[in-house]
Amino acid sequence: MHNHELDHYILPRWGKTNVDEVRIIQLRDWFAAIAQENDLTFQSVQKMKQIFGRIYAYGAENELIAPTLNPVRSCNIKGIGKKSRSQVIVVSPQVALKIAMALSPLHKTLVLMAAGTGMRISELLGLQWGDIDWTAKRLNLRRTWLGYEGEGKTEASRKPVEMGARIVEFLRDWHRETPYSGNEDWVFASFKLKGARPISGSQFVKDHLRPRFVEHGLIEASYTGRAGLHAFRHSLATVLITEESVDPSTAQGILRHASSGITMDVYTHAQVAQKRSALEKYETRMVQ
Repeated sequence: MHNHELDHYILPRWGKTNVDEVRIIQLRDWFAAIAQENDLTFQSVQKMKQIFGRIYAYGAENELIAPTLNPVRSCNIKGIGKKSRSQVIVVSPQVALKIAMALSPLHKTLVLMAAGTGMRISELLGLQWGDIDWTAKRLNLRRTWLGYEGEGKTEASRKPVEMGARIVEFLRDWHRETPYSGNEDWVFASFKLKGARPISGSQFVKDHLRPRFVEHGLIEASYTGRAGLHAFRHSLATVLITEESVDPSTAQGILRHASSGITMDVYTHAQVAQKRSALEKYETRMVQ
């Protein structure tokens, strides 16, 4: 949900309310009413809460309000919104490479960057060539892009991104090939718009990524849930923890999660999947 879309919900209820007049219970009731009226998932409500919380964070950071004034932080939205229809998609490194190599150079680089760094779609599309420190193999996240230019939602998400040597090679190849290679040009510039804006992430997913997910058996053709570049971010975390034995704190640093709790959610899922796989292998031997 984009920040400007939140205006549709905020203004009728809070437009003339002073920030110190907002109460926690009122917030929860408001989130619940919006979720019910608009048939929103819990994930959508969670995003609304995060965006609303940024209003208070901005005020505190600029000393406009007391740093302790943030009712959003204490608002528990558990149970609000319907359950997401999305399934967890884990893409192995081998399949990620196959998907990437079947695409155009621009889209190939986008997929490899997502798979090899775990970056969010908004961070990838927000990259300009001047953000890249080639010597240090590092990306400086100076902006995000989801149809408009913004910034990372948390301090952790704005930290530089480290790259492996192979990802740097693929990125250099694309830099040599793209006609939009100036420091202020978008790394994933839209050819249709002559480089003025990045490509459309949603259109890329619809036209190129989802068909590849179906082709490789990651989702069914009839599946309507979430299936985008975020799958590579989750997959990187899962593989690092379960197959490469990377400790959760290191994975948290790589993925730039705001808290270890988010990483642990991935870790818990990965452990469950690993246990289920082990049991299924045992069952196969048992019934032979």
